[in-house]
Amino acid sequence: MDGTRIGDYVVERELGSGGMGSVYLGRSRSGRAVAIKVIRAEYATDPQFRDRFRKEVEAARRVGGFHTAAVVDADPDAAQPWMASAYIKGPTLASQVDLHGPLEEARLWVLVAALAEALQAIHSCGLVHRDLKPGNIVLAEDGPRVLDFGIARAAEGTRLTYDGAAIGTPGFISPEQARGLPVSGACDVFALGAVLVAAAGGSAFGGGQPYSLLYRAVHEEADVSAVPDALRPITRACLRKEPELRPSPRQLLDLCDTRNGSAPAPTAVDHAAPTARAPRRPTSASPSPAAPPPALYRHDPRLRRRLVLCNGLLTLGLLAAVVLFGPVLKLSDPIAAVCGFAAALMLMRFIGLLGTARDGLMVHDLGLGVGRPKEVAVLRWPDIGSLELDVRARETLLIVRPGKGRSLPRSFNHPMWVRIDGKRVIRIRASLLAPVGTAPALSDMVRVCAARHGIPLAEARPR
Repeated sequence: MDGTRIGDYVVERELGSGGMGSVYLGRSRSGRAVAIKVIRAEYATDPQFRDRFRKEVEAARRVGGFHTAAVVDADPDAAQPWMASAYIKGPTLASQVDLHGPLEEARLWVLVAALAEALQAIHSCGLVHRDLKPGNIVLAEDGPRVLDFGIARAAEGTRLTYDGAAIGTPGFISPEQARGLPVSGACDVFALGAVLVAAAGGSAFGGGQPYSLLYRAVHEEADVSAVPDALRPITRACLRKEPELRPSPRQLLDLCDTRNGSAPAPTAVDHAAPTARAPRRPTSASPSPAAPPPALYRHDPRLRRRLVLCNGLLTLGLLAAVVLFGPVLKLSDPIAAVCGFAAALMLMRFIGLLGTARDGLMVHDLGLGVGRPKEVAVLRWPDIGSLELDVRARETLLIVRPGKGRSLPRSFNHPMWVRIDGKRVIRIRASLLAPVGTAPALSDMVRVCAARHGIPLAEARPR
């Protein structure tokens, strides 16, 4: 398209291309440089896209701030819709890391503040970027700039999204985006965390196929090992699975100010929802314990093998007794029916034990998770009223009671449902669960989380 015109702008060369379209360097009549994003022809045939694109461009024109590129012109009604923004000279963050390696810690702190300020300006105009990534961040002479805001939203709900085209970039997409749920500015904060990992030379969710990256973003914890120690608490907070637990851009700016001021560097990030309000201040003089890393517990393989063997032998013995000795002893029909029913129950328990190896208990800062890796039911800490560790002679029970006016999710495995004192609670046989990897003992992990979230914990004496 070199030498051709797009609107009133002469195209000089192509700057790049992506899933939404191509970007060209153009010149206005007075010689000013602009970056023109031309949308793919497939989107142009969708009236719904054009209508959304028009509204998003109008909102994008209101975005100001030092760390964004101003939108100067657009034509949603062209044969191929386009949008022109001020051209920012400089390498993208992606190319900078590829050519010169990871950014040092000081530049990473500058990047956090710049991206937070850019997102604050974008969100204040009612926009959500939805595709923040290293390729959309230009390292200009006066600081990082965010590009391409106001486009991804227009493509949502169009025919192409139903045909499988992803809106956003896997590896930077938030869990709610990957699951097709409604999004807010918190999805940009999640992407900011993934961008920090990439700028430090790592990858929050590894490599591989796009669907693998999406799966890890939803189900697995991000890898922040490449990020310097001082930045890891902020990065982990941005990459939380729950949108309401991520910090807002304003809170990120406050944390950067705290680091540059006289106060000590923060070790944890406030969990308020991502809004424009000031961050909450602790009301107690004693700080809560630091958030423990997620821990996974699975059924002890030795105990499981023992249980499977014992239940298998009992099931076979009961069935053999009914089949072999029933006619000899001339058991009546009711007695035979009771024995057959008991054998069926034992058989069901035996089959259930065969599947317990895939089930596990996950304890993390969000709550308790029970289930398989691809299907986990989470019981959040705010829904828990009290906990009880009942240490017995041969086993340890963890009893979970719901808070006042709260109901425990029925998605938890039904064998955990019991009634104690007329109330339905969850009872977990902690003694059957073995820690995976370097996880601490389950009782220790529960104590830390209960103290952190202010949940009463009672410990019964050994019987």
